[in-house]
Amino acid sequence: MRRDTFHLTLAFIGDIPRERVVDLITAGDRIPAAAFVLKMDRIATWRHNRIVWAGAREVPEALADLVARLNVVLVEAGFPVEQRKFAAHVTLLRNARADLASDEIDPPIDWQVGGFALVESDRREDGAHYKLLKVWTADSPLKD
Repeated sequence: MRRDTFHLTLAFIGDIPRERVVDLITAGDRIPAAAFVLKMDRIATWRHNRIVWAGAREVPEALADLVARLNVVLVEAGFPVEQRKFAAHVTLLRNARADLASDEIDPPIDWQVGGFALVESDRREDGAHYKLLKVWTADSPLKD
């Protein structure tokens, strides 16, 4: 993965008509963003799709609340949301050829999260490219 493509997906929307983007922005405008620290302390491989990812063993309350609120406003706006439990993770490598020997990041990475964004994905031969459509920043201090 290229450094500029690292991200944590809060809700995957998929392909939508261009005119629905305004509905996504309106939904995001309804959600207060809180700053928090996400402790990335785990690394693993998903064998079924050969992805190496980093993640958090524990989801901070502020992140869980953000995802829950986001799902509510997305459903109210007529968008589908995933029904499985949210797992905070960042994809590090695609098409991994071997499993990892360790599952711990030592020392953990404290990711300072200061908001969330609506991002458009453009898949190309050299991988995905992302365009920020709207950023919502937190106006409260960081919480652990």
